[in-house]
Order: sequence, then structure tokens, then C-alpha cells
Amino acid sequence: MTLFETLRAFLAARPEATFLTGGAVRDILLGRETHDLDVAVQGSASKLARAFADKMGGAFYLMDETFDVGRVILEKEHGTREIVDLARLRGNSITDDLSTRDFTINALAADFKIWRGDAAGVIDPFGGVADLYAQRVRAVSDNVFVNDAVRLLRAARMEAELDFVLDEHTTQLVRRDAALLRAAPMERVRDEFTKILAAKHVLRNLRRLDALELLTRVLPELDALRQVTQSPPHIYDVFEHTLAAAAASEETERAGYTNLAQGAFGAQLREHFSAETSGGRTRRVMLHLALLLHDIGKPATRTVETDGRIRFLGHEEVGAEMAETILRRLKFSNDEIARVKTIIAHHLRPILLAQNGITDRAVHRFFRAAGDAGIDIAVHAWCDQYATYGARAESQEMVALQAVIGRLLDRYYHAHTQVISPPVLLNGNEVMRTLNLAPGPKIGVYLDALREAQVTGQVTTRDEALEFIKKFDPRG
Repeated sequence: MTLFETLRAFLAARPEATFLTGGAVRDILLGRETHDLDVAVQGSASKLARAFADKMGGAFYLMDETFDVGRVILEKEHGTREIVDLARLRGNSITDDLSTRDFTINALAADFKIWRGDAAGVIDPFGGVADLYAQRVRAVSDNVFVNDAVRLLRAARMEAELDFVLDEHTTQLVRRDAALLRAAPMERVRDEFTKILAAKHVLRNLRRLDALELLTRVLPELDALRQVTQSPPHIYDVFEHTLAAAAASEETERAGYTNLAQGAFGAQLREHFSAETSGGRTRRVMLHLALLLHDIGKPATRTVETDGRIRFLGHEEVGAEMAETILRRLKFSNDEIARVKTIIAHHLRPILLAQNGITDRAVHRFFRAAGDAGIDIAVHAWCDQYATYGARAESQEMVALQAVIGRLLDRYYHAHTQVISPPVLLNGNEVMRTLNLAPGPKIGVYLDALREAQVTGQVTTRDEALEFIKKFDPRG
């Protein structure tokens, strides 16, 4: 049985009046698959949620004791999960409850015990069904954003995920109340924003956020990028380049990564970017975020040479530090912050390798510095350059970068133990004992040099490793 059928069978045997509400009703009417159900309960919602969790062997969480909200999480095969939120009815009736919702298409309900999924059985006091079929997002009242500023971003997310549009009055309300977003809980701002980044048509969605005056409420540092000009071959200012780079990521993914090493690593890249971070977001979303932030250090580092050439020396290091401040403000996890910082700090390296040539030693050093974020950096570099050259993406520089990315991916996926992470022949204690050295950073210099000697084939055995460190001069 589906989650809907399982929950309805459970509730049918209970005395409480229960109503399916919000996005679940909306999605069922639209024929969209849903694994997240919201139920309004005339009675103790948390007690009912705990009973359902016990019956299904799921996890129960008391989400809000004051408003009596309980969550049930059911773990499914392949790591997926289904979520049921049960909340005590607000007010004296389901209509009172729906009046507290954000948008009319979410202010829908149905008697869970008898509803069969048709529009005729929907409780719709605010005209949400008509808005649903008109593909319109309309606020339930003029105070929806005053009551909860995070709804400002949710309005943009509804547009992005459903491919709907805000009605004119709601658009005016968003612009009127946009400044309220600065004081909203950052965890919820982060979650709504990253859901927008995860939706299709990322460039359209970012431009829409900007038009609604929300983009730089979330990331005010982006405002400084506007009209910051760049020397050729850049065809955009820094702000437009940033948006184009994020768009290039989606275009590259949609094309199956065929523009990277002729698509030879499409399956590996799809798996890499679909993996979740410690914060529950995908690496794909974090790459979009890194692309949005990768040049935020440019305004602070911009100089103009006597010949008119514009330079941004060190902008990657400055940008990485700025990104950490931004992501901590938005309450991203430490792992997510470290990944984005690494991408931004090293985002020029593949481009430099394309200019200077690439060897297995260079590949090893690249991944030693970047870890598995090196994959993100390789794709980031392509998007960055694509946004630099635009329609001239088949330039000589792009062809050279494509070859470097192909080499990086090939070595990572096909020669990992030979080039990226050769087997350990000696550990730090053995180096200290052999050379009679005290602990310190110098030991890492020896180990790095030994691994590079393994990568180039100079060292293949433990005995050769011992001879190598005895002769190696760490002073260069």
C-alpha cells in the first residue's frame, strides 16, 4: 500500500477527526508523487503520531510541544524515507486552521477517512483549487509574510518547483515585505533557498529571486558584484558571470556531462553529485552554491593595470574566507562549509593546469589538496570558463581545459591507487624512527614527497621507500 492508504487505514480505526492538509492535497490533485503528508487532528496530534510510529516501526519526534505537532519518519528501501506530520487543529474548525496557511494552493484540506483524491471532496475556503488549475500562487491574506518571513522564499520555491507564477498582488506583498527576511531564522532561510537551487531552471529561478528583491536578502554579498567589469575574454560583469556559471552547471548536467571528456564519466558524475552531504543536501546543490559564491572576493581584490587590464589577484582566497562567513551565517554544516571553501579556494587550478600542462604528479597534488571535492572543482572550472567565453565556448582555451578535466577524471576513477592515493609504504612513525626525527610538520613533507615518488614510479617497494627518505632533502 502507498503511504496515503496505510495512514488512512490506521486513522479509520481512530475516533479523532483528521484532515489531510496543505501540500499533500495539492500534489495529489496535480498527480504528483508525494512522500510527505500533513494531517490536522481534532484531538491530541502528538499522541496519535506516536501511536502510528509504534504501529509502523517508525521514528517519532515531538516537533512542537506548544502547538502539539508530532512527526513520524518511516525509513524505506534504498535510503528513502516517508514523513507524516500530525498537528493539532488550529482554531475551532478546519476553516480556521486553513486561514493560518500561506498560499491558497496550500490552504486545502480533505477528510482523510473518506477522501478519494478528487477535487469534489476538497475543503477549499480560499479558492485554492481554482488557483491550482490556473497555475497561480496567491497569498491567503496580506499578512502571510509578516506572520512568517520565510514564506517569502517559499513563494519563490512554489513558482520554481511547480512552474507556477505569483499573482500580481502577492508579488507586491513579497516586495513590500522582502526586508523582513533578514530577521528570519537562518536555518529555515537556508532550507528554502537550497530547495530553490535544487529546482529545475536554476538561472530563471535566480533571476526571479533577484526580481523579487530576495536574492541579495539571502546573500547580500552578491550586490557588490553588480557592474564590476572584467577584462576579456570575460563577456559579462561579475554578477552576470556568476549567474551564467550556475546555469552552466545545470546545462552540463542536463547534457549528461557529455562536454566533459566526451561524457565518458557521466555515470560516475551523476552518482557523485547526487550523494548527500552531512546536512542532507546534495553535492549538486552545493556546487550551485559554490558557483554563486566563487567570485565574491573579486570586488575587494579588483585592480586596473596601466595598460587597462583588470585583475583580481588572490580573489579565490578572499572569496573562500567570505564564503565561510556566509555559510556559517546560514547554518550550513561544517562539512558543507569545508567543501564549498575548498571548491572556491582551488577553482582556478584546473584552468592553470590547462595553461601549464598536466602530469600525474600534478594530478596527485591537485587531489591531495582538494580531496574528493576535486571532482566538484573540475566541473566548476568548466562552468566557470563556459560563463567566461559564452558562445565562444569552443575556444582553444576551452579545448585545453576539457583535456585537463578528462585527465583528472580518468586518474581519479581509473587509476586511483596509482595516482591519487598510492598504497602506504611508510607511516610517520617509521619516518621518524628511520631518520631520528621529532614529530612535526617536516614529517608530512617527507610523506608527501614519498607519495609523489610512488606516483611517478620512482618508488615501488618498502625498501625503495626507505632509501628514498634517507636521500630526500626536505629543503628542496
